[in-house]
Amino acid sequence: MYGPLRILDASWHMPNVQPPRNAEQEFQREPRIPGSRFWNVDAVATKGESVRNLPHMMPDEQTFAKAAGELGISRDSHVVVYDTHGVFSAPRTAFTFLAFGHPKVSILDGGLPGWVDAGFPVEEGAPTAKFEKTFYEASPFPAGLVRSYVEMVANARMNPARGGQTVLDARSRGRYDGTEPEPRPGLSSGHIPQSLSLPFPTLLNIRTAKDPRLPQGTKYTTLKDQTQLWRTVSDAVGGMEALEKLRQASSGGESAATATCGSGMTAAAIWLALRQLGIQTSIYDESWMGWASREESPIEKTEKHANDIL
Repeated sequence: MYGPLRILDASWHMPNVQPPRNAEQEFQREPRIPGSRFWNVDAVATKGESVRNLPHMMPDEQTFAKAAGELGISRDSHVVVYDTHGVFSAPRTAFTFLAFGHPKVSILDGGLPGWVDAGFPVEEGAPTAKFEKTFYEASPFPAGLVRSYVEMVANARMNPARGGQTVLDARSRGRYDGTEPEPRPGLSSGHIPQSLSLPFPTLLNIRTAKDPRLPQGTKYTTLKDQTQLWRTVSDAVGGMEALEKLRQASSGGESAATATCGSGMTAAAIWLALRQLGIQTSIYDESWMGWASREESPIEKTEKHANDIL
């Protein structure tokens, strides 16, 4: 049995979105799931030169434990994570909790708009959640669950058919191919050698809300069902046989693939999707921001797509 339910809003917005959005301020002033608390993915993170000043890098054990305890979360809490997009940033926070050994973590499929669209109540005005701080004892996350730059460089030099691990990129196909610019200034687009394209929106269904409490035309995302995910992911990795090999490689609990994206956020959507298929997946925490910001990093662009625009 598990202890009290702890509901976390882990919403996050791209830094270049216009007009700018602040997820924590939105949580304070806009409707939310009753009793929820806000988890700030940019604040509960490792910062500074040790991580090349990259945003929302995995926190260390002490930072994570302190943040969880301040929100009244204990090891026996059932943590449920949601965001205001549907499925976008919540998987990253769920991944973080599971990485630190939290026993019971769930993601609310459809997030806050899905909750409202299903007819459930919301809380308005100032947050009312009352809780006492707890002492949270985190476990160090297992080696290999979060991939380093050195590991990714070594893997990029290997042929996946001869021992290299499958790397799946959640960015748009244009950014992967090198035909679209990166949203962050100064970064080349393209991809890590040997990686495969799996844009995270292809793992999701888009719903149109009908509840009158939501603005007309509101859209939100939910995770595709298992059958749809098998089809989508198998197309990305080269067929059902290749996908089955990944599943078999995970049978002992070891990671069989690595997910990457722009900054380590939507890579967790790939992690979530593959988890539904029985495939354990690591995340390259630095993702493209870390890779492309290094002059020595090899960057590939997809030749056939490049030729199409010449």
